[in-house]
Amino acid sequence: MSRLIAKKLLQGKITTPSKICVRSYHPIAKDYIKPITIEPLTYTTDSLQSKVLGHCLANNVPKHGFKEKAIVQSINQLGLSPSLISVLGSSNSPSFFHSSPAVLELIKYHLVTKRHELTKDIPQDNIDHNNGLPSLEELMIKRLQMDIPVGGQLTDLFAQLSIPSQYLMDTALPELFNLADDMIYFSNEKDHFDMAWYTKRLGVSFTYVTSKLFMAQDKSPNFSETMQFAHDKLYNVMKLGDYYNNAEEFAWYTLMVSTNLIKSQLARK
Repeated sequence: MSRLIAKKLLQGKITTPSKICVRSYHPIAKDYIKPITIEPLTYTTDSLQSKVLGHCLANNVPKHGFKEKAIVQSINQLGLSPSLISVLGSSNSPSFFHSSPAVLELIKYHLVTKRHELTKDIPQDNIDHNNGLPSLEELMIKRLQMDIPVGGQLTDLFAQLSIPSQYLMDTALPELFNLADDMIYFSNEKDHFDMAWYTKRLGVSFTYVTSKLFMAQDKSPNFSETMQFAHDKLYNVMKLGDYYNNAEEFAWYTLMVSTNLIKSQLARK
C-alpha cells in the first residue's frame, strides 16, 4: 500500500469492500487508542453483552468449549432472559459447522478482548519514548499464556476459525494480523517503514498460529513445551530473518493443519 493510498484511506476518501481494518504500514498512534468500544465489537466493555460473554469465557468455555451450551449456562447463571442469546450475535451469519451467530460472537469477543488486554497497561508515553517496553517474545508468551484456561478447547476453536467464510475474512484474519501488529508496536522491536513492515508481521502471525496449533496438542505441564516452541520459532523468524521465507510455508502449513482439524470435527458429527 502506497503512502498516498494509505493517507486517502485514513481520510475516508477511499472505501474498502470489506470490514477488514485498514492500517498504514507505518505506526500511527490513533490506531492504538484504547476506546470503550473495541472494534470490531459493536458494544461497550461494560455492556450486557460483554458481561455475558466475559462470564462465559471465564466459567463455561473451559468446560464446554466455544459452544452455545456454554453461553446458555452463563445466561442462566447470571439470571438473565434466555432470549438474550438471539441478539448476542446478530451481526454474524451461521458458519459451515452451523455454529450459531452467538457462538461466533463469543469467539470474536475472545480474540478481540485478549488482544486488547495484552497491551492495555503499557502507557503511551513509554511507546513515544521507547522506554521500558516489553520484548516481542514477552508479549508473544503472555498472549499464549492467556489461553491456558481454554487450552483443551483450542482444537475446536481453530476448526471454526479456519473455515473459508465471510467470518474468516472479516474477523479471524484481521484479528490475527492486528494482534501481530500490536505485539510489534507495543514491544521494543525495531519497526520498519517499507515492505519489511508486511513481512515482519507475517512472520509474527506465522509464529503465533503455529504456536497455538502446537498448544492445541500439547500435554506438557502448564504448556511448557508450547512456550519453548514459541521462543525457538520466534527466534528463527525474527533474529535469523526467516520471515522473508515464511509466506509460502505459512499458507501451506495453515491449510494442511486446518484441513485435518476440519476433517476431525466432521468425523465427530
